[in-house]
Amino acid sequence: MVICETARLQVSHFTLDDAAFVLRLLNEPSFIRAIADKGVRTLDDARAYLQNGPLASYVRNGFGLCRVSLKSTGQAIGMCGLIRREGLADVDVGYALLPEYCSQGYAVECVGVVLDNGACQHGLRRVVAVVNPDNADSIRVLERCGFDLEGVVTLPGETTPIQQFAKAMTPGMRLTPLCAPQYRALMLQAYALHPDAFTSSVAERESLPLSWWEQRMATDPTAREVVFGAFQNGELVGAVGLGQEVREKAAHKATLFGMVVQAPYRRAGLGQLLVQATLDHARTWPGVRQVLLTVTQGNDRAQALYARNGFVAFGVEPDAVAVGSRFVGKVHMWRPLNPTKSSDKIGL
Repeated sequence: MVICETARLQVSHFTLDDAAFVLRLLNEPSFIRAIADKGVRTLDDARAYLQNGPLASYVRNGFGLCRVSLKSTGQAIGMCGLIRREGLADVDVGYALLPEYCSQGYAVECVGVVLDNGACQHGLRRVVAVVNPDNADSIRVLERCGFDLEGVVTLPGETTPIQQFAKAMTPGMRLTPLCAPQYRALMLQAYALHPDAFTSSVAERESLPLSWWEQRMATDPTAREVVFGAFQNGELVGAVGLGQEVREKAAHKATLFGMVVQAPYRRAGLGQLLVQATLDHARTWPGVRQVLLTVTQGNDRAQALYARNGFVAFGVEPDAVAVGSRFVGKVHMWRPLNPTKSSDKIGL
């Protein structure tokens, strides 16, 4: 069962069929030195480790250490997951990779997506990580993932203190094709409830295959569209998209589209979270200098949200969208990604 994925990796539940891989991983000198000697020496030991550890945690907690594999080949390269560990008040994250797959960015990649999944699917608002003070490589991974050193702890049954890092979590993440059914349902509901707010209609989008929605959330590094989602108690309750112009002379522009937050959650700060996520991502696209959007004329709450995030209205398109027998206008807004440059000043 695939839990989450990135452009290069899949994170999935272990099964007993993974015993041979686990046997090798847990007996790597680097694992024993940096983490612990688990005493797993045979395939039967590995099966017992899986049965009493990760598999039991899936049932008890809904999460646990998972198999990390390459999407391109299916090859298992390590494990990563969330753990409820005796002696820690918070859920902690752990990971280990085979030596030949270290120093390639896989650790940061899998830890990051596991944290996103924990925040969105399990409602975690804080995650910790424990590490030996001399494990410089793991400390660098944690720091790159946004963890800060809190202090030292001594786990039950141990005598040597270890360092504890912590990270505050947010209920938002970049959606992947695994989220396509939830995203489709959220958007179709929004089109039906708020026809004034969207150019697309239920009739147009309901007939599209699931693969169309999956493509919108492709994780390929060259993808020109991304979608971010906000979750509450494991349910997708908000989303927004960002698309980069593909034409050569317009490639410096990106467009924010399809913003929706379900009514019960509109005062929970999720709109702000989603807008900020799109702006942060737009800054990672080479050459993108500005973000554009349209908002239905008269939707003052949405327009105020965008204004708080630096967007400025520069015109109104009358009769932009036909809704039944009537028409609604659209306010066009924009903001530069780097307003400190004189040539990018808002309003020019």
